[in-house]
Amino acid sequence: METGHGTPPSDPTDVFRDVVSTLRETRRGVHQHRMAQALLKKDASGSRLVALVDDTERAVFFNPASRTLESVPFDREGTHEKDAEVLSRQLSDPAAWVEANASELEWIHPHFRWTCGLDGEYVRP
Repeated sequence: METGHGTPPSDPTDVFRDVVSTLRETRRGVHQHRMAQALLKKDASGSRLVALVDDTERAVFFNPASRTLESVPFDREGTHEKDAEVLSRQLSDPAAWVEANASELEWIHPHFRWTCGLDGEYVRP
């Protein structure tokens, strides 16, 4: 796995803008800001936002406490945990999963783009 050089991106405002930009391209309506806020609220509360999948209808989160990677549907009301699907268990770091699935992801968190060395080559499908 290639690792990014320098300091990994971590500015929450930049991540918010990046998510909103992607949602504007992929989801109809005027609630992209609320959807991004919901994703980053969950990210700030312990689960790490990793990627957006399924035409940005679902977000992939890594829970370091349970070491699980989950796909969670979301909308302007927030994330819908009851409809979450476990993608992987006993995972220590989601970077290998990101690398293996990068071509199928609509958006990848800047930290994982950096970690996997995808910044220069990552182009949304």
